[in-house]
Amino acid sequence: MSDFHIRASTPDDAVGIAAVHWTTRRAVFGELLSAEHWETETLGTRTEGWMRILAAGNKALVAEVGDKIVGFAMKNPSGPHLGHAPARPVELHELYVDPTFHGTNVGHALLENALPPGTAAQIWTYASNPRARKFFQRAGFLPDGVTATDPDTNILEVRLVR
Repeated sequence: MSDFHIRASTPDDAVGIAAVHWTTRRAVFGELLSAEHWETETLGTRTEGWMRILAAGNKALVAEVGDKIVGFAMKNPSGPHLGHAPARPVELHELYVDPTFHGTNVGHALLENALPPGTAAQIWTYASNPRARKFFQRAGFLPDGVTATDPDTNILEVRLVR
C-alpha cells in the first residue's frame, strides 16, 4: 500500500482533482456513457469546472501520494436531486480515487474523513456501479428504494443512506 495523506483542497488543486475525476470516470463509466458524452466531458471541461468550484471557495478533501492527488471527496448539505427531496442532512457529492489506487484504503480514508462513521448522510450512485455500491454498503450505506434517471446520461441512479 502506498503512503498517502489527506488534506483540505486549495484552488491550486483544480488540475489534480480534475485529472482524478476524469480519469476515474473514463475507467469506470467509459462503456456506460456514449461516445457523444465523451466528446463534451473532456479533461479540459472537468478542469474548468473544478477551477470554478474551488475559486468560489468550495472545499474538497484530497488524498495525496507525494505531491500527486490520487483521490478526492466532497460533501455538501443535501438538497433536492432530480425531483426527490433529501433523506439526510448531508450528501457525499463526490468520491473518486484514481483506478491505480483502488484497493489501497484511499477511498475508505477519504470517506471516513468526509463523513465520520455513523454520520447520517446520503449518496447517489449509478445503479450499474457494483464496485461503488459494495464500497458504500461496507460503510453502512444502503438503498432506501429511491431511484432517478440522470437526464444527462440516461443512467439509473440509486440513493444510498445511513
